[in-house]
Amino acid sequence: MKTFDWEESYDVKVERFNEQHKHLFEIVKDLYIAMENKDDRLALAQIINNLIRYSKEHFTEEELALLNTQYQNYEKHRKQHKLFIEKIEQFAADYNSGQHLLHFDILLFLKNWVLQHILVADKAFGDHLNSKGIF
Repeated sequence: MKTFDWEESYDVKVERFNEQHKHLFEIVKDLYIAMENKDDRLALAQIINNLIRYSKEHFTEEELALLNTQYQNYEKHRKQHKLFIEKIEQFAADYNSGQHLLHFDILLFLKNWVLQHILVADKAFGDHLNSKGIF
């Protein structure tokens, strides 16, 4: 299976957020490795926990920047983050209830998230934050 790598087209014009997004790509790489190593259930639990921790930290920082700069689509953006966290927490609940073959579902979700959220919603705030002195 082809890996999912960071590309310059994912640049949101804010270096801190780009670095955080790159960390998401590292988590996706870990997921690919876990998929190849089908017997490693603990790896999937760690990946899910990393996704929860990553998303809460990243979204808090991103939302604070958007709120402090009065970004016009702040509420819509925040709701998308909330839905992401809910979905990852559902994966955690599914895993904890004995569903250990979630790799592919998580991978599809993350790829769609990158394509729909980072490439559209996050890229939309880059110019706004730059205009407020955040690069």
